[in-house]
Amino acid sequence: MEPTHTVTSASTGPAAHARRPGIHRRRLIAAGIGLAAVLTAVGLGTAALLKSPGPTASTLTSASLITVTPAMPISSRELNGLIARSPDFGPLADPKRRAACLSALGYSGSVQVLGAETLQVDGRPAIVLVLPGDQPDVIVGVTVSANCSAVDTGLIADTTVRRP
Repeated sequence: MEPTHTVTSASTGPAAHARRPGIHRRRLIAAGIGLAAVLTAVGLGTAALLKSPGPTASTLTSASLITVTPAMPISSRELNGLIARSPDFGPLADPKRRAACLSALGYSGSVQVLGAETLQVDGRPAIVLVLPGDQPDVIVGVTVSANCSAVDTGLIADTTVRRP
């Protein structure tokens, strides 16, 4: 019997299944375009950095620096009305304590308080003080917590209004 397979001698190069396909022209063009894009990006980035004005001063923006003063709990008409009646200083009836509170607010401790009223603001006791303004036709309304002192004013609101 004759063999069913024939054996031939090995060729001089590697086997056909082990060969890599050659580099195609399209791949070379794509690689060249990619390399050009990378070099362009690096060049533009470097040029932008060299032309930058340098470090700039940072400005702080923080929620802790943003303050919102609530609205005065009484109207300007009511503030003006407090001048015509006896002041109700509540816990600030003691002149020394009131002077300490006023000093902490930035007023002279001896400033004449034109009117005062105790009330509740957000369920907490507070005092509205009416003070003279910078001009004769202006008054300043200041609402402070009932425990206003030289250490903590407990400032709730302030406003400036014209006298009628």
